[in-house]
Amino acid sequence: MSAAENEQQTRTERARAVGLVAHWGRKVLELRPPVEADKGTAVRTLLAERGLQRALYAGDDTTDLDAFRGLDGLELGIRVAVASAEGPPELREAADVVVGSPAELLELLRTL
Repeated sequence: MSAAENEQQTRTERARAVGLVAHWGRKVLELRPPVEADKGTAVRTLLAERGLQRALYAGDDTTDLDAFRGLDGLELGIRVAVASAEGPPELREAADVVVGSPAELLELLRTL
């Protein structure tokens, strides 16, 4: 284990010791309070507050799978995976559209 990985493991253990929940992403460690909250609940809350039934969400990491699920039940929910070599294959599998880079995402948005 590298020094950086060892440090991350130590931080994860310390966070858990005080009641936080660790969620690993591609290049991120999210420390969350022990409540039902994630990117999916945030997406659902934002859409409900605005009365929206259509949305597009783009993401490139494991934690974006929660946000993809947050689009369930909408009249129209489009899930866009920004694929990369480091990205999780599950993201591509859950997506409606896959783009190969942030530049491709920008082009998709301009096309819309």
